[in-house]
Amino acid sequence: MIQLFHVAKTYPGADEYALADVNLNVDKGEFVFLTGPSGAGKTTLLRLLFAAERPSNGQILIGNRNIARLSRRQIPALRRSIGVVFQDFKLIDTRSVFENVALTLDVRGEPRRATRSRVEAVLKRVGLLHKKHAAPRHLSGGEQQRIAIARALVAEPSIVLADEPTGNLDPERSLDIMNMLNDVNARGTTVLVATHDPTLIERFRKRVIALEAGRVVRGGG
Repeated sequence: MIQLFHVAKTYPGADEYALADVNLNVDKGEFVFLTGPSGAGKTTLLRLLFAAERPSNGQILIGNRNIARLSRRQIPALRRSIGVVFQDFKLIDTRSVFENVALTLDVRGEPRRATRSRVEAVLKRVGLLHKKHAAPRHLSGGEQQRIAIARALVAEPSIVLADEPTGNLDPERSLDIMNMLNDVNARGTTVLVATHDPTLIERFRKRVIALEAGRVVRGGG
């Protein structure tokens, strides 16, 4: 499903690699924790996977397709198969909860009736259908994160990438979010979660890929 071969990433003006000679493999339907200290390269790796960044060297295959070679016109098609959950939610406060989740389908030109049905179904799944008319600023941090997850799931992606999805939440809300992602994985979706929280890794006992200073030091598979 996801393969990286000798992937490196450098940024202009930086003295060190953000990622250096990364090799790893994630099978279809796997749940993988991506861990390591701050600055290890976790976020950079996730950004490469949904083509927000280009690798400086190496190959990135998703479904046997080298995404490092995609043109700008081809990137939207890739992103239709990938749901992304950001640590800072990235919700649009001038839009309602419903509109935030629907945006993923709107940009794809989905019919309005189908969009309404799918958005309401996924909001019900995350327990927030009753908040569909609310503005994000009126929700708690845990509720906003659940909305971000609903937005990532509404298009039924084959891959979900979550960057520190519990970083701003208390332990109880963190567990809720992780249980939700675990349920998504149980339905067959490949899930990668970047986290530095050892308690979550210990509790869920999934495969762990560890990064240090931009290099895979454990679990590249």
